[in-house]
Amino acid sequence: MINQKETIAAISTPIGEGAISLVRLSGKDSIAIINKKFSKDATKFKDRTAYVGKILDSKKNVVDEVILTLFKTPNSFTGEDIVEIACHGGRLITQRVFEEVLNAGAKPSGPGEFTMRAFLNKKIDLTQAEAIQDLISAKNKFALKAASNQLCGHLSHEIKKFQKVLIDIAAIMEVSLDFPEEGLDDIETKSLIDDIKNVLNSMQELSNTFEDGKIIKDGVSICIAGSVNVGKSSLMNAILKKDRAIVTNISGTTRDVLKEDIKLNEMFYELVDTAGIRKTTCAIEQEGIKRSKKEQKSADITLLVLDASKKLSEDDLVFMKSLNRKKTIAIWNKIDISDPQEKVDFENVVKISAKNRTGLDNLYKMIEKITFKSKISNDEIFITKKRHKLALDGAISYLKKALKDLEKSISFEFITIDIKSSLKELSKIIGFDLTEDILSSIFSNFCIGK
Repeated sequence: MINQKETIAAISTPIGEGAISLVRLSGKDSIAIINKKFSKDATKFKDRTAYVGKILDSKKNVVDEVILTLFKTPNSFTGEDIVEIACHGGRLITQRVFEEVLNAGAKPSGPGEFTMRAFLNKKIDLTQAEAIQDLISAKNKFALKAASNQLCGHLSHEIKKFQKVLIDIAAIMEVSLDFPEEGLDDIETKSLIDDIKNVLNSMQELSNTFEDGKIIKDGVSICIAGSVNVGKSSLMNAILKKDRAIVTNISGTTRDVLKEDIKLNEMFYELVDTAGIRKTTCAIEQEGIKRSKKEQKSADITLLVLDASKKLSEDDLVFMKSLNRKKTIAIWNKIDISDPQEKVDFENVVKISAKNRTGLDNLYKMIEKITFKSKISNDEIFITKKRHKLALDGAISYLKKALKDLEKSISFEFITIDIKSSLKELSKIIGFDLTEDILSSIFSNFCIGK
């Protein structure tokens, strides 16, 4: 249950040792609560001004010397009175300061509760609230820029543009219904059709950014797969530039899945090395192969490693048939020994020597090509959340029905129902018409103290 009457508090910096930690309060009693624990009269402090003083315990003993800053309503992040206590950054001293604040009457905040209050008090909309957590957890420069753009309101602005067009169209139709004698002529009706088509195209373009947006936010999984002794583990070590996987001449050396995080072309990837695919009676190796196939099916990109010094085996040919050609890169390894003896039917093919680490730059370029549907621009607006995608597609669906009915000269009375439904779906993106359960679910993924 969302309770804004209580004053909440949290440690807003990571727990551990550092120069400074921040304990934050928000609520109507923030100043009164800190006044019980501060060595100076906080009720007389100016807004947005830092004061040096001491946090005291119940016996007036000094807990820590701190810097106190007030952000008074409504000019604060949450829209409520906020008190920020900058104390020394040790784990124990930070906890002591936090406990004194709780003893004075504050309640521990839940995950994302500060940001939720900012949203409920209309300081930010829901897309901006979500962007705060995305900004904190960004894994690459593209994700950082996308989150920053969303926090600045770029996505909200785009959604509001769609809404304005639809509201204007609905208003014209409502007037026509209220004053039938002023009915629209064919030219005006065609203009409405054109307006709907234009906004539909823009909405569809935004919806189409989800695939790249999800990749930017969550990163990409790359599975190294192939039959035994083709150099899968050697390739993993070459990419990582360290000996992570065991490499021997013995078939079936890799029995389990190995995972490592890497950064290529400014993007975050999860690299997965898997057991060699072959027919075997060994129960342990069979389990490894089962896990390999599972990882390969769920991966965003598959690196199919083939031995250039040998002809394709039956295991190679069978495994190749199961692969998605569009998200697979066929890699001829061991070109330091021999050029490939055959051709393979894949759009993306590269030749390398994992042993000598040659050809890897070409592989990285090919990975980048497969990763994104188009060239990424810093100014482009992306949707990165499934929630946004579903709501936008819902709005598109209602609007397509409205367009179809308008072209058939169906009564405006029915068309406006679909336009209003489209508007309602768009409102869900920026935070209107959402239940408390949905809001709680969204903010539960946030950090404590944010």
